[in-house]
Amino acid sequence: MRMKKNGVLLCLAASALTYSLMPMATAQVSDKLSMEQIMAHTDWMGIAPERPYFSQDGKSVYFQRKAVGSELRDVYKISANGGLAQKLSAAEIVVAESEQKLTSPDRSQTVWVRNGNLFLLKNGKQQQITRTGEMAGLIGFVGTEQIALRNEGKVTLLNLRSGEQTMLVNIKNEDDPQAKKDSPDYLSAQQTRLFDIIKKRETDKKDAEQRQRELASQSASAPMPIYLGKGREFRSFSVAPDGRHLFVSTAAPRKDGRTDKMPHYVSSDGYVKIEDVRSKVGTGIDSDEQIYVIDVVAGKAHKLNLDLLAGINEDPLLALKTDAAKRLGKPAPKASVPRAVYVGFRGIRWSQPGQQLAFNLFSADNKDRWILTMDLGGSDKAKWQLAHRLSDQAWVNDGSFNEFGWSADGKALWYLSEESGYSQLYLQRDGKSTALTNGKFEVNSVQATRDGKWFYYRANRKHPGIHEVYRVSADGKRDEALTDMNGGMDFELAPTEDKLLLTHSTTIRQPDLFVQAATPGAKAVRLTDSTSKEFAQINWIKPEIIAVPSKHGAAPIYSRVYRDNKTQTGERKPVVMFVHGAGYLQAAHHGWSNYFREMMFHNLLVQQGYVVIDMDFRASAGYGRDWRTAIYQRMGTPELEDYEDGIDWLVDNANADRHRVGIYGGSYGGFMAFMAMFKSDKFAAGAALRPVADWAHYNHGYTSNILNTPDVDPDAYARSSPIEFAAGLKRPLLICSGILDDNVFFQDSVRMVQKLIELKNPNFELAVYPIEPHGFREPESWLDEYRRIYKLMERDVKGRK
Repeated sequence: MRMKKNGVLLCLAASALTYSLMPMATAQVSDKLSMEQIMAHTDWMGIAPERPYFSQDGKSVYFQRKAVGSELRDVYKISANGGLAQKLSAAEIVVAESEQKLTSPDRSQTVWVRNGNLFLLKNGKQQQITRTGEMAGLIGFVGTEQIALRNEGKVTLLNLRSGEQTMLVNIKNEDDPQAKKDSPDYLSAQQTRLFDIIKKRETDKKDAEQRQRELASQSASAPMPIYLGKGREFRSFSVAPDGRHLFVSTAAPRKDGRTDKMPHYVSSDGYVKIEDVRSKVGTGIDSDEQIYVIDVVAGKAHKLNLDLLAGINEDPLLALKTDAAKRLGKPAPKASVPRAVYVGFRGIRWSQPGQQLAFNLFSADNKDRWILTMDLGGSDKAKWQLAHRLSDQAWVNDGSFNEFGWSADGKALWYLSEESGYSQLYLQRDGKSTALTNGKFEVNSVQATRDGKWFYYRANRKHPGIHEVYRVSADGKRDEALTDMNGGMDFELAPTEDKLLLTHSTTIRQPDLFVQAATPGAKAVRLTDSTSKEFAQINWIKPEIIAVPSKHGAAPIYSRVYRDNKTQTGERKPVVMFVHGAGYLQAAHHGWSNYFREMMFHNLLVQQGYVVIDMDFRASAGYGRDWRTAIYQRMGTPELEDYEDGIDWLVDNANADRHRVGIYGGSYGGFMAFMAMFKSDKFAAGAALRPVADWAHYNHGYTSNILNTPDVDPDAYARSSPIEFAAGLKRPLLICSGILDDNVFFQDSVRMVQKLIELKNPNFELAVYPIEPHGFREPESWLDEYRRIYKLMERDVKGRK
């Protein structure tokens, strides 16, 4: 249905709520690709394994796979030596090993929870411990025979041998009712003086409290509560392997800004449903975490004093805040105020048996990451030491490269750091840190062996877009490659530490599972082959990975280039530039991409005579800290420079027509399509899908890292938001947006449309998808969107005079 209102062309894509037939039945296999085929339901391509993991004995591998014609996942089990994968029945699934397993320090026992029931694996025999369907809060082994279970602030120990349950500690976010109160005021003191009954009741109350403390101190009793103060909530919670200490952080509930509203126009009952969605950047108040070490034996909480933490009182944003205050006529901010901090995700590590503690802290402005250690064997339970500080004038990578842990003897700390500009592995012993890896590549997914002799890791050492598995000895003398498969790679070291579970892919083949001995040069055994016959028979163009030279002082810009012999001869060919989303994401790698629909679309475009380029512009992952932070306070500028360098390379090397270049992308790619169409004259047409139009309307966690907040750094938002440059639109623009997008709100596209209307600009169209979220779900929506993109490129790029 097409409607015209206020000069805006509205293309309302009707998306079917259900589909009845398997897309495999209708997909046509041909070297001549069709839009219907490549945008069909993904089942026709084959269904890749998901969430693989080893069994505890290392002899089998479990994985999930989406059921054909459904979004439900089936569970499979296959021998680590290869063979036929067995689809587990419902009866087998409910007792199968889970990927979230806990193993005792002596490796003799393993526990996991399935469907709310607890299972134990001991001496190769599996036993079901509970059958309530309500087991939750499993947080770790305490010793070798007990597991700790958490329910809010209560931690109980379950003895796996006897079944006995004992409360270890009861921590409450309340005020201590027995805490010393302020001196009584005149009236309360008078009451006690004048009335004997009041005095007697007060004495009885104190006696009862003392009796309760005496009873609680007995070994047969539950311990008295430990009070941390009211008005806060638990954030991080971890128990030491010996059960003698707990690490706890609390914070006042975060005060988010005003939530936005998202209407559901196509609902089950025909009425508009309004859903509350996230607030916007800078509108909330960061909550500052308080950190405690709980001494279980003494029944005391020791609050950590972070006043002397290096940099805690240094505000990297002070100059910006001062300027902002001057603009608004407000008092200058204080120069020395402790910054708010939070404990990183899974940011707590205990040594064995539990006397050494390490944890990481991030400043709320994400300019600093600290790793702190504590020796809990001493008398001062609140004394910490700074092991490592990583500062960044832009932002610390809070989502990646923050792995750390203890050596087997508990005397050395290993960690990842970007201090060299690239994530590398370090080992710290006796306060001295040594780099175990070094180079212009990124290390992650570190897995240390139990004897402490080896660290296994994933890295892109031989090429930024090729990931392999390596291992380095703890003394740093041996650093060796274990795989040589030249593609995308993830891995898991088996619990038996003798083999690797590999998830490997190529640019034109989905991820599959392999098992390989954990030694250099060993041959990988394929476990799965997921690509369908229909997909494999198509002669897909394997994109070239090209290092495009930068004319703007940057490193080479790695890019995927799609072309064939026909596009490299004859008249110069039109170009389509694809812009990946997320900003911090790698596209120009040798593995399977989440943008597989786009990969197929790019093949179709090449068949139609286009050259296609997909660039890892500055901000992309895989190229180190400087590449990631090049967009700090200026999103949209370095990336656009890289695109223009890409056009120059295509003209010089790929028979491209400089005057016929189109651009499209979604999310961050949609934002950049806006910026390209508004700020550059190099593009003949563009399609902005689910695009950010104004960063002041995006979320806090992502945006505040790169642009700070609008009240502190308004200039960064003004130079980075497309809506500020909308007057520059001169060529055709397609905007596609889902109404149910709770990531980049539909409001972004609506505001941009209103701006273009007020500018009296006729060069745009808007396609609306009423039931789609940020990532489309329905094949009909994908088809409609990409038909429109293709039509735009045919009409205004290829067809441009």
